Amino acid sequence: LINQAAIDAPFTYIHTTANVGYCFKFAPEKGTIAPGGIQTIQISFNASTLGSFEEQFQFVVAGSPTSVILTVKGFVTRPTVHFNIEELNFGDISFGFPYTKSCRLTNSSPVPLTFKLRLSDDGTQRAVTCFDQIRKPDDPSWRDGTHFCVEPREFTMNPSQGTIIPHGYQDIEVTLCSQAMMEFYRRLLVDLEGIGDGVASLTITARCLVPELRVYPHVLLYDECRLKVPYERTFLVVNNTDLPGCYGLIPQKCKEDTPVFYSSRKPCGIVQPHSTAEVPVVIEVQTLGEHRTSVL
Repeated sequence: LINQAAIDAPFTYIHTTANVGYCFKFAPEKGTIAPGGIQTIQISFNASTLGSFEEQFQFVVAGSPTSVILTVKGFVTRPTVHFNIEELNFGDISFGFPYTKSCRLTNSSPVPLTFKLRLSDDGTQRAVTCFDQIRKPDDPSWRDGTHFCVEPREFTMNPSQGTIIPHGYQDIEVTLCSQAMMEFYRRLLVDLEGIGDGVASLTITARCLVPELRVYPHVLLYDECRLKVPYERTFLVVNNTDLPGCYGLIPQKCKEDTPVFYSSRKPCGIVQPHSTAEVPVVIEVQTLGEHRTSVL
Protein backbone atom coordinates (compact mmCIF):
# COMPACT_ATOMS: atom_id res chain seq x y z
CA LEU A 1 0.00 0.00 0.00
CA ILE A 2 1.38 3.41 -1.02
CA ASN A 3 0.27 6.71 0.55
CA GLN A 4 0.50 9.34 -2.19
CA ALA A 5 -1.19 12.03 -0.07
CA ALA A 6 0.34 14.71 2.16
CA ILE A 7 -1.28 13.42 5.38
CA ASP A 8 -1.30 10.15 7.34
CA ALA A 9 -3.45 7.33 5.91
CA PRO A 10 -4.96 4.94 8.50
CA PHE A 11 -6.09 1.75 6.71
CA THR A 12 -8.12 -1.34 7.63
CA TYR A 13 -8.61 -4.63 5.78
CA ILE A 14 -12.29 -5.63 5.32
CA HIS A 15 -12.81 -9.36 5.87
CA THR A 16 -14.73 -11.34 3.25
CA THR A 17 -16.01 -14.90 3.12
CA ALA A 18 -17.25 -14.77 -0.46
CA ASN A 19 -16.00 -17.49 -2.83
CA VAL A 20 -12.46 -18.34 -1.66
CA GLY A 21 -11.96 -15.12 0.33
CA TYR A 22 -11.90 -17.01 3.63
CA CYS A 23 -8.79 -18.88 2.41
CA PHE A 24 -6.74 -15.65 2.43
CA LYS A 25 -5.01 -13.92 5.33
CA PHE A 26 -3.42 -10.45 5.26
CA ALA A 27 -0.76 -9.16 7.64
CA PRO A 28 -0.92 -6.53 8.90
CA GLU A 29 -4.71 -6.02 8.64
CA LYS A 30 -4.55 -2.39 9.77
CA GLY A 31 -2.10 0.40 10.37
CA THR A 32 -1.12 3.93 9.40
CA ILE A 33 1.04 4.93 6.46
CA ALA A 34 2.97 8.20 6.66
CA PRO A 35 2.82 10.68 3.76
CA GLY A 36 4.73 9.23 0.82
CA GLY A 37 5.25 6.03 2.77
CA ILE A 38 4.86 2.37 1.83
CA GLN A 39 3.34 -0.54 3.80
CA THR A 40 4.20 -4.08 2.70
CA ILE A 41 1.30 -6.53 3.11
CA GLN A 42 1.97 -10.28 3.37
CA ILE A 43 -0.72 -12.45 1.78
CA SER A 44 -1.18 -16.10 2.86
CA PHE A 45 -3.37 -18.45 0.82
CA ASN A 46 -4.43 -21.96 1.92
CA ALA A 47 -6.54 -23.42 -0.90
CA SER A 48 -9.56 -25.55 -0.03
CA THR A 49 -11.03 -26.08 -3.52
CA LEU A 50 -9.63 -26.94 -6.94
CA GLY A 51 -9.91 -24.81 -10.07
CA SER A 52 -9.54 -21.16 -11.08
CA PHE A 53 -10.48 -18.25 -8.83
CA GLU A 54 -10.68 -14.45 -8.91
CA GLU A 55 -11.26 -12.54 -5.69
CA GLN A 56 -11.41 -8.84 -4.76
CA PHE A 57 -10.20 -7.57 -1.39
CA GLN A 58 -10.94 -4.13 0.10
CA PHE A 59 -8.84 -1.84 2.28
CA VAL A 60 -10.70 1.09 3.78
CA VAL A 61 -8.73 4.31 4.26
CA ALA A 62 -10.05 6.69 6.93
CA GLY A 63 -11.48 9.86 5.37
CA SER A 64 -11.39 8.48 1.83
CA PRO A 65 -14.72 8.08 -0.03
CA THR A 66 -13.46 5.00 -1.92
CA SER A 67 -11.83 1.76 -0.85
CA VAL A 68 -8.56 0.43 -2.19
CA ILE A 69 -9.30 -2.73 -4.21
CA LEU A 70 -6.83 -5.60 -4.70
CA THR A 71 -7.76 -8.32 -7.22
CA VAL A 72 -6.17 -11.75 -6.79
CA LYS A 73 -6.37 -14.38 -9.56
CA GLY A 74 -5.04 -17.90 -9.73
CA PHE A 75 -5.62 -21.58 -10.39
CA VAL A 76 -5.52 -24.33 -7.75
CA THR A 77 -4.32 -27.73 -8.96
CA ARG A 78 -4.08 -31.01 -7.07
CA PRO A 79 -0.53 -32.07 -6.11
CA THR A 80 0.34 -35.37 -7.78
CA VAL A 81 2.77 -38.20 -7.07
CA HIS A 82 3.34 -41.41 -8.98
CA PHE A 83 5.49 -44.54 -8.90
CA ASN A 84 7.88 -45.33 -11.74
CA ILE A 85 6.42 -48.85 -12.06
CA GLU A 86 2.95 -50.36 -11.73
CA GLU A 87 3.99 -53.59 -10.00
CA LEU A 88 6.77 -54.78 -7.71
CA ASN A 89 7.08 -58.51 -8.45
CA PHE A 90 9.30 -60.47 -6.06
CA GLY A 91 8.60 -63.74 -7.89
CA ASP A 92 9.36 -66.95 -5.94
CA ILE A 93 10.85 -66.30 -2.51
CA SER A 94 12.02 -68.60 0.28
CA PHE A 95 10.27 -68.75 3.66
CA GLY A 96 11.94 -66.56 6.31
CA PHE A 97 14.47 -64.95 3.94
CA PRO A 98 14.34 -61.16 3.40
CA TYR A 99 14.15 -59.96 -0.21
CA THR A 100 14.49 -56.31 -1.23
CA LYS A 101 13.35 -54.48 -4.35
CA SER A 102 13.36 -50.78 -5.20
CA CYS A 103 10.91 -48.32 -6.67
CA ARG A 104 10.78 -44.54 -7.13
CA LEU A 105 8.12 -42.12 -5.95
CA THR A 106 8.07 -38.87 -7.98
CA ASN A 107 6.52 -35.53 -7.06
CA SER A 108 5.32 -33.96 -10.31
CA SER A 109 3.96 -30.90 -8.49
CA PRO A 110 5.47 -27.39 -8.15
CA VAL A 111 5.23 -27.64 -4.33
CA PRO A 112 6.95 -29.90 -1.77
CA LEU A 113 4.87 -32.87 -0.58
CA THR A 114 5.06 -34.79 2.70
CA PHE A 115 4.22 -38.47 2.22
CA LYS A 116 3.69 -41.59 4.31
CA LEU A 117 3.67 -45.15 2.99
CA ARG A 118 1.46 -47.95 4.26
CA LEU A 119 0.33 -51.38 3.15
CA SER A 120 -3.25 -52.52 2.85
CA ASP A 121 -4.15 -54.67 5.90
CA ASP A 122 -0.63 -54.53 7.33
CA GLY A 123 0.28 -56.27 10.59
CA THR A 124 2.19 -54.71 13.46
CA GLN A 125 4.67 -57.34 14.67
CA ARG A 126 8.21 -57.68 13.38
CA ALA A 127 8.87 -60.57 11.01
CA VAL A 128 11.23 -63.35 12.15
CA THR A 129 13.98 -63.99 9.60
CA CYS A 130 16.01 -67.15 9.12
CA PHE A 131 19.01 -65.20 10.41
CA ASP A 132 17.17 -64.63 13.70
CA GLN A 133 16.49 -68.35 13.85
CA ILE A 134 20.04 -69.57 13.38
CA ARG A 135 21.25 -67.27 16.18
CA LYS A 136 18.95 -69.15 18.59
CA PRO A 137 19.38 -72.89 18.04
CA ASP A 138 17.52 -73.65 21.31
CA ASP A 139 14.45 -71.60 20.37
CA PRO A 140 11.26 -73.73 20.62
CA SER A 141 10.16 -72.45 17.20
CA TRP A 142 12.54 -74.99 15.61
CA ARG A 143 10.32 -77.74 17.01
CA ASP A 144 6.89 -76.09 17.25
CA GLY A 145 7.01 -73.54 14.45
CA THR A 146 6.65 -69.75 14.66
CA HIS A 147 3.47 -68.43 16.26
CA PHE A 148 2.18 -64.87 16.43
CA CYS A 149 -0.59 -63.27 18.46
CA VAL A 150 -0.98 -60.76 15.61
CA GLU A 151 -0.04 -60.85 11.96
CA PRO A 152 3.71 -60.25 11.54
CA ARG A 153 4.84 -57.19 9.63
CA GLU A 154 6.36 -59.01 6.69
CA PHE A 155 6.87 -55.84 4.61
CA THR A 156 9.11 -52.92 5.52
CA MET A 157 9.70 -49.73 3.53
CA ASN A 158 12.79 -47.55 3.70
CA PRO A 159 12.06 -44.71 3.98
CA SER A 160 8.42 -45.09 4.97
CA GLN A 161 7.79 -41.34 5.13
CA GLY A 162 9.41 -38.05 4.20
CA THR A 163 9.16 -34.90 2.09
CA ILE A 164 9.81 -34.71 -1.66
CA ILE A 165 10.89 -31.38 -3.16
CA PRO A 166 8.98 -29.93 -6.14
CA HIS A 167 9.54 -32.06 -9.26
CA GLY A 168 11.82 -34.28 -7.17
CA TYR A 169 11.75 -37.98 -6.33
CA GLN A 170 12.46 -40.44 -3.53
CA ASP A 171 13.90 -43.93 -4.09
CA ILE A 172 12.23 -46.47 -1.80
CA GLU A 173 13.40 -49.96 -0.80
CA VAL A 174 10.66 -52.51 -0.08
CA THR A 175 11.73 -55.61 1.87
CA LEU A 176 9.58 -58.74 2.10
CA CYS A 177 10.30 -61.49 4.64
CA SER A 178 7.51 -64.02 4.32
CA GLN A 179 6.21 -65.85 7.40
CA ALA A 180 3.78 -68.10 5.55
CA MET A 181 3.68 -70.30 2.47
CA MET A 182 1.30 -68.28 0.33
CA GLU A 183 0.91 -66.01 -2.66
CA PHE A 184 1.09 -62.30 -1.90
CA TYR A 185 -1.02 -59.63 -3.56
CA ARG A 186 -0.82 -56.38 -1.61
CA ARG A 187 -1.00 -52.67 -2.38
CA LEU A 188 1.53 -50.09 -1.26
CA LEU A 189 -0.43 -46.90 -0.60
CA VAL A 190 0.75 -43.29 -0.47
CA ASP A 191 -0.86 -40.81 1.92
CA LEU A 192 -0.11 -37.10 1.42
CA GLU A 193 -0.20 -34.77 4.39
CA GLY A 194 -3.01 -32.26 4.01
CA ILE A 195 -4.06 -33.75 0.66
CA GLY A 196 -5.56 -37.19 1.17
CA ASP A 197 -4.98 -40.91 1.74
CA GLY A 198 -4.21 -43.48 -0.92
CA VAL A 199 -3.51 -40.90 -3.62
CA ALA A 200 -1.13 -43.33 -5.36
CA SER A 201 -0.60 -47.08 -5.13
CA LEU A 202 1.75 -49.84 -6.21
CA THR A 203 0.88 -53.55 -6.47
CA ILE A 204 3.24 -56.02 -4.76
CA THR A 205 3.19 -59.71 -5.75
CA ALA A 206 5.21 -62.72 -4.59
CA ARG A 207 4.98 -66.46 -3.96
CA CYS A 208 6.56 -67.96 -0.85
CA LEU A 209 7.94 -71.51 -0.99
CA VAL A 210 9.93 -73.76 1.34
CA PRO A 211 12.81 -75.48 -0.51
CA GLU A 212 13.12 -79.22 0.00
CA LEU A 213 16.41 -80.03 1.72
CA ARG A 214 17.79 -83.58 1.71
CA VAL A 215 20.14 -85.33 4.12
CA TYR A 216 23.01 -87.68 3.14
CA PRO A 217 23.74 -90.26 4.37
CA HIS A 218 20.54 -91.26 6.11
CA VAL A 219 22.46 -93.33 8.68
CA LEU A 220 25.65 -92.29 10.48
CA LEU A 221 27.67 -95.30 11.65
CA TYR A 222 29.91 -94.66 14.64
CA ASP A 223 31.00 -98.30 14.93
CA GLU A 224 32.39 -99.26 18.34
CA CYS A 225 32.49 -96.41 20.86
CA ARG A 226 33.86 -96.20 24.36
CA LEU A 227 31.47 -95.29 27.12
CA LYS A 228 31.01 -91.51 27.54
CA VAL A 229 33.77 -90.64 25.06
CA PRO A 230 32.80 -88.09 22.34
CA TYR A 231 32.92 -89.22 18.71
CA GLU A 232 32.23 -87.01 15.69
CA ARG A 233 30.83 -87.78 12.26
CA THR A 234 29.59 -85.47 9.50
CA PHE A 235 26.47 -85.59 7.34
CA LEU A 236 25.39 -83.35 4.47
CA VAL A 237 22.35 -81.13 4.01
CA VAL A 238 21.84 -80.79 0.24
CA ASN A 239 19.80 -78.07 -1.47
CA ASN A 240 19.09 -78.82 -5.14
CA THR A 241 16.51 -76.04 -5.52
CA ASP A 242 16.71 -72.46 -6.81
CA LEU A 243 15.90 -71.01 -3.37
CA PRO A 244 18.04 -70.72 -0.22
CA GLY A 245 17.07 -72.92 2.73
CA CYS A 246 17.51 -72.83 6.48
CA TYR A 247 18.20 -75.98 8.56
CA GLY A 248 18.29 -76.54 12.30
CA LEU A 249 18.97 -79.54 14.53
CA ILE A 250 16.27 -79.77 17.17
CA PRO A 251 17.98 -79.82 20.60
CA GLN A 252 17.93 -83.21 22.33
CA LYS A 253 15.96 -83.54 25.55
CA CYS A 254 18.48 -85.42 27.66
CA LYS A 255 17.26 -87.58 30.56
CA GLU A 256 19.00 -90.02 32.89
CA ASP A 257 17.87 -93.02 30.84
CA THR A 258 18.88 -91.52 27.49
CA PRO A 259 21.32 -94.04 25.92
CA VAL A 260 23.04 -91.60 23.55
CA PHE A 261 23.69 -87.88 23.90
CA TYR A 262 24.22 -85.96 20.67
CA SER A 263 25.21 -82.37 19.91
CA SER A 264 26.63 -80.26 17.08
CA ARG A 265 28.89 -77.24 16.85
CA LYS A 266 26.89 -76.18 13.77
CA PRO A 267 23.33 -76.85 14.93
CA CYS A 268 21.73 -74.54 12.35
CA GLY A 269 22.63 -72.60 9.25
CA ILE A 270 21.87 -71.53 5.70
CA VAL A 271 22.13 -73.71 2.60
CA GLN A 272 22.38 -71.65 -0.56
CA PRO A 273 20.70 -72.77 -3.81
CA HIS A 274 22.36 -75.79 -5.45
CA SER A 275 24.88 -76.17 -2.64
CA THR A 276 25.68 -78.38 0.34
CA ALA A 277 26.26 -77.75 4.04
CA GLU A 278 28.36 -80.07 6.23
CA VAL A 279 26.92 -80.69 9.67
CA PRO A 280 29.09 -82.36 12.35
CA VAL A 281 27.36 -84.52 14.98
CA VAL A 282 29.11 -85.51 18.20
CA ILE A 283 27.74 -88.44 20.23
CA GLU A 284 28.48 -89.76 23.71
CA VAL A 285 27.18 -93.23 24.49
CA GLN A 286 25.81 -93.39 28.04
CA THR A 287 25.04 -97.11 28.34
CA LEU A 288 26.53 -100.30 27.01
CA GLY A 289 25.04 -102.08 24.06
CA GLU A 290 23.85 -101.30 20.54
CA HIS A 291 21.84 -98.06 20.07
CA ARG A 292 19.96 -96.19 17.38
CA THR A 293 19.17 -92.51 17.90
CA SER A 294 17.24 -90.18 15.59
CA VAL A 295 18.59 -86.69 15.06
CA LEU A 296 15.75 -84.38 14.03
